Amino acid sequence: MYMIVKNIHLTIISLTFIFFIINFVLTIKGSDKVNNKILKIGPHILYTLFILTFIYLVSVINLYPFVNGWASSKLGGFVLYILSITFALKWAKSTVWRIVSFISAVFWFVMSARLGYADHLKVNNQDTNVYIEFGQSMLTSIC
Repeated sequence: MYMIVKNIHLTIISLTFIFFIINFVLTIKGSDKVNNKILKIGPHILYTLFILTFIYLVSVINLYPFVNGWASSKLGGFVLYILSITFALKWAKSTVWRIVSFISAVFWFVMSARLGYADHLKVNNQDTNVYIEFGQSMLTSIC
């Protein structure tokens, strides 16, 4: 069951990123297609499924946010990713700020993905402090 949920989780992550890229391009072009119902509702459904699969996965491997540094860093990266997306698509008024927010969202996406690959190290208790400290230091320095 763990592997099925993990693969669903990774698929959801990919789909949310694809939705973000499509919405960003349409927003930059000023297209009316950005108001498409699927493009507006789809990401919210995916974010909800993402959170549900995240809760399941961290409970199975016993790494809880606010207790474990790895899970807290992942959750913080996700929150900053969502805030960057929201700024890029809704709050930013100029193209320059939209592009800066886009770069920020891609940065947090990549950082969360890199930190995600450290979970097998944490479970096996092998040299994980380097990855966890790196993720926490990145989140601390940005905030």
